[in-house]
Amino acid sequence: MSGEEQLDETRRESELADSSAEALLRSLRQHGVEVEQERLRQAGGLAEALTLAASWLRSARKRSASVTEGVRLVLELWRRLGPRPRSLGPKEGGTKGLPRGFHDGFMAAPLDLRLALAREVAADPRFDAEDALELGRRLRGLLREAGRRAELEDILAAWEARAPHAYRAEPALLSWRVECALSRPDADVHGALLALAAWRGHLVPLLKLAEWCLYRGRVDAALAGLTAAWPGVRDSPRLFGWDIEDFAQRAVFTVLDAASLREPVPGQDWLHEQLQPFGPLAPGWLERAQACRSGEWMWRGTAASWSLLSLQQLQLEQQELVMAFERELRTRYQWPLGRTQLLHPWLLVLLPEVPRGLRAVIEPARDPATLLLPAEWVLKEWARSGSDSRYRHPHAEAAVAAALLPWGHFLRRLGLISAAEHADWRVRVTRALARLPEQFASADDAALEQEVRKALRSG
Repeated sequence: MSGEEQLDETRRESELADSSAEALLRSLRQHGVEVEQERLRQAGGLAEALTLAASWLRSARKRSASVTEGVRLVLELWRRLGPRPRSLGPKEGGTKGLPRGFHDGFMAAPLDLRLALAREVAADPRFDAEDALELGRRLRGLLREAGRRAELEDILAAWEARAPHAYRAEPALLSWRVECALSRPDADVHGALLALAAWRGHLVPLLKLAEWCLYRGRVDAALAGLTAAWPGVRDSPRLFGWDIEDFAQRAVFTVLDAASLREPVPGQDWLHEQLQPFGPLAPGWLERAQACRSGEWMWRGTAASWSLLSLQQLQLEQQELVMAFERELRTRYQWPLGRTQLLHPWLLVLLPEVPRGLRAVIEPARDPATLLLPAEWVLKEWARSGSDSRYRHPHAEAAVAAALLPWGHFLRRLGLISAAEHADWRVRVTRALARLPEQFASADDAALEQEVRKALRSG
């Protein structure tokens, strides 16, 4: 809400506070709203008064210019009507949360009325995190369907101001706040991500949103969130070892990206200090990563020499080629720094016979095309509707999908695959990923579907 809108809001509230009960009733009649004063007087709490307001506004004789104003008029009249039965607060033995009647009335209301109810009910002392989550989920879905996603941020801001105990107790609300911030170029993404990171060990939404930041080149915001959340992730008894490993890897690459963006470029002492919390790196890994990603290292082997490499050397070659490919994406395809690192580990996971730690049961064939181009059945399974990756890492998956055709061009220029192998690869990618872009239509980032579709058409 802008400063001018806040001023108007304050002025309207002041005018309402100065109005008599008779003036409020006249205003409601002008809106076509008939109020049953005795029922309103008996309403034991704010939620009950809002439930009545919703029912009267839905049955109003004419459409109100502002349902928000109508709701506030009813609430102000309720406050004027005097003594009412005392309702129990949440700490006095009453039922926890808002009464079910409010939720039922909320479900029956049209969208604009739901927005007004959600904003006002946060002032009810019974409003808790479960109420916020239930109302928020329904509003989020309706606003997405209506193409009005940005309006969720105003509701979340109202809850933060009026019911911070409920707002800060539910990580989903904090996640949605980051999503809203990422949709506005001038929003405080950094602060929103740090608020979510305070939920120690809550890995999935934090990593998902950090990857959204990285996809859009918001490296500093991603690094702040990943760094703040790391102690909780590292020490969480609920997480699997590979989840912690993936999180640490994402943080390490983000530190490297942040170092590349700093002016002047920091020295090795600064870099080692930033990387130290995430644990020891494999010997020589940092030097190789910096050389490959900066363009200092170039692959100068031959396709024939590939068959002479050991399994460990093959794995290193794959890793170094993917890191060198990052520079290709930045220079030839104008990818922002941050987005390119999303290929790790997901592109490597797709490569043939490269499970974590190279625990391959059968030694793979040694020609580059076999080891560097994912099989078509792997791509089809990866792109299958309902795949877990669609939920956990939408931006990382989008980055991998958009990089697959450029990956073929990159390998051909290096002489690792032939023209015929490259042509076959383009057909396989296009065929296997034909229905993938539409799956991103349900992502919280509305632009993602078209970006993936464009990359698969023009890559």
